[in-house]
Amino acid sequence: MSTSLTQCNRPVTAGRQMEASSIVTPIVLPAVNSGDTSRLVSIEMDIKKAKIPHFRFTDLAYNKSKGFMLMKDDGLASDYTIVYKILSGGVVNGKKYPGFTYTDGAGKNIGYKYSFAINPNEAHGSSANVTSWPQIMEIISKGHSIMNHTLFHGGTDKLKAIKDAEKNLWNHTHYRMTEIVIPSNDEGFVASGLQLGYHLISSEFGEPIPDGNNSPGNENVSWGSVIRMKTQNFNKVLISRTNLGDQWNPEELKNAKSYVDDVFNHPEKDKKLIGAAFSHGPFGDKKEGAEIFFEFINYIKNHPANRDSAWMTSSKELMDYEKTKAKVKIIKEKYDPGTGKYHITLDMKAVDPNVIYRNMSLIVNGGEISNVKATGTNDVTFNAKTGLINIYKTDRSKVRDPFKDKLPPQISKISYQGNVITIVYDIPVKQSKTTGYEITGNKVLQLKGSGKVWQLLLQNPVTEKQTFFYRMQRGDASQADDPSFRVCTYAGSPLLKEN
Repeated sequence: MSTSLTQCNRPVTAGRQMEASSIVTPIVLPAVNSGDTSRLVSIEMDIKKAKIPHFRFTDLAYNKSKGFMLMKDDGLASDYTIVYKILSGGVVNGKKYPGFTYTDGAGKNIGYKYSFAINPNEAHGSSANVTSWPQIMEIISKGHSIMNHTLFHGGTDKLKAIKDAEKNLWNHTHYRMTEIVIPSNDEGFVASGLQLGYHLISSEFGEPIPDGNNSPGNENVSWGSVIRMKTQNFNKVLISRTNLGDQWNPEELKNAKSYVDDVFNHPEKDKKLIGAAFSHGPFGDKKEGAEIFFEFINYIKNHPANRDSAWMTSSKELMDYEKTKAKVKIIKEKYDPGTGKYHITLDMKAVDPNVIYRNMSLIVNGGEISNVKATGTNDVTFNAKTGLINIYKTDRSKVRDPFKDKLPPQISKISYQGNVITIVYDIPVKQSKTTGYEITGNKVLQLKGSGKVWQLLLQNPVTEKQTFFYRMQRGDASQADDPSFRVCTYAGSPLLKEN
């Protein structure tokens, strides 16, 4: 098994992609703290000067009005030794950094969060160039996100590239990735990722083939590296992202500061924007990089348009907040004017099991709150002046083991003889469209077959140099007894000649 990591935008051979299956057998980890597993959250408070009190969930956590979702790609050692240490407070290159926090609007300090897109292969257990498994676990424990960057920067089988990464990180950390950073402009990851339950997908989005992202008018992508939180469809967050540069030198810092200015002063700031940006650096071999990264984060914190109004969030924290709001049920809301008690009960049953940060922020209107108490939570904070209540609830007990996921049909063999290609699936499928299939330098004339075995009749005999494409956004191959499970994309798969 190779322990080297490929660089972004570098193609991955089919042989390397096949290596992935050899390292995803389950292993046993120590038990992870489940958090608060209660289904119901109960909030009770005293309320004065009330007539008919009511509440609403805030658009952003802690009722912030803007924010940033900052990412770093490739799981390099500097994820931990520079970025994590500077954000959390630690020593980098002999210098002690204080760490970065903002408040939750109710007196509690919250650490700045980052999102780390990694290739969770076995290099993390053997190479000093990348974060180690214990370092990754420490990063996770502080609330930062780990994003799926595929196991080896891509691969022809998009389901395998995504799921093998997911399984291997779970093996070593019991953290389930729920957001993707496409490792390059590879086609097929958007449609396949959405099929596999990934609702936030970040990329430069430059595929040559429409992939659910650049369908007519590009209307599905949040271009300009901002998420418009007031109008965003959170079932499909396709977000482009600004490249902050990798070297973290003074010239790149100017551009990074300009990006921050653009987010804070954006003409659509009424839509409560979250800026999305990334870098591969700073790298550990240039000492100035750490100091410039510190200056960048400090620029955000002390920006005149900030004033503690920015949510410094991670990809998972952001999506978990929205998924919790979307599915939590209000099963009781009662005000007793005799006692001045206002009681709210929320039911978490319908929240996605893979949501672990079930935090909620709500504003109470129609009276002055005090003495807020909550059960079924890890913590609660409130601001009597603004009516803000923050519920903190982490629940890992319901996260699904990715090894037990039901998966759509997968191709187990692609072979050819003359001008006929035979495709064998692992389970029976149904399909009727030839438009999903393409063989480089050839033309598909006919699709026939049933169950697990299907054939493509081509215009010309197949050669060794030709490769196989199936695009799920163009085809209709799906599980025979459950059409909701569609076959994911295969892009440029090699062909095996029949004996």
